[in-house]
Amino acid sequence: MHILQEIYSKRYLIRELVVKDLKIRYSRPLLGFLWAFLSPMLIVLIFYLVFSLFLQVRIKEAPFLLYLMTGVFSWRFFQDSLISSTTSLIDNKNLIRESSFPYYFIPLSIVFANGIIFLPCLGILIVTSLFYLRGLPLYIVLLPIVLAIHLTLAIGMSLIFSILYVKWRDIKYILEALLPILFYLTPAFYSIYLVKDRFAHLLFSVYMSNPFVGILNLYRLAILKGFYPLIKEDISLLSLVIVASSFAVILLLLGFYFYKKNKNTINDYLSY
Repeated sequence: MHILQEIYSKRYLIRELVVKDLKIRYSRPLLGFLWAFLSPMLIVLIFYLVFSLFLQVRIKEAPFLLYLMTGVFSWRFFQDSLISSTTSLIDNKNLIRESSFPYYFIPLSIVFANGIIFLPCLGILIVTSLFYLRGLPLYIVLLPIVLAIHLTLAIGMSLIFSILYVKWRDIKYILEALLPILFYLTPAFYSIYLVKDRFAHLLFSVYMSNPFVGILNLYRLAILKGFYPLIKEDISLLSLVIVASSFAVILLLLGFYFYKKNKNTINDYLSY
């Protein structure tokens, strides 16, 4: 509660940090903020060419292009938030030394900045789905909840890794190796039934306990019309929400625990 009060009372400072982060990223490039859309769309097009046109990958849950857009857009928000936040305390060590604000505001503002970048991409996805599938599912009302779970997860992991990186600089390279593995363990470009058909029921249940699988499926059932009716016999909406939200809350609490435990010694590590 103290941290929530602190965030609310200094929300204007967080807003300034978010604006600063966005200006640094997009003020110099010629296309500016357009890169927020162009970069993930280029990745979508590459995946579409490779897996749909060349490898002839087919899925039954949704049109492959929309399936890809959902996976890539949501993953980019998480990945960019985590990578940028991990080194953020070191990158802003002079600002931390000279100011008295809580240092967790820096990774928090980076996640918020990436959330702002993600929202227009999400809007493009919703509009594309609306026209391509001729409507949106009733589950679209769950989208704010899915966003909240996703944001909570990103904040929790960003806090943890930013603090760990200050103490152990190898964390950055470990993270760079783990993120691609984690990406391929989520059904961003392949059907969940590819996993279900090739593994025993127990292993499939373990796979579905991956919170990133849950979040990705929650985005799809909230945005892609007809997606959930095709999977509801095998995957429960309630289980998706419980697994993803529980994991997100645990990581958020763990992140703030890390902050509380290290807030008085963090400057010692930033001095070298």
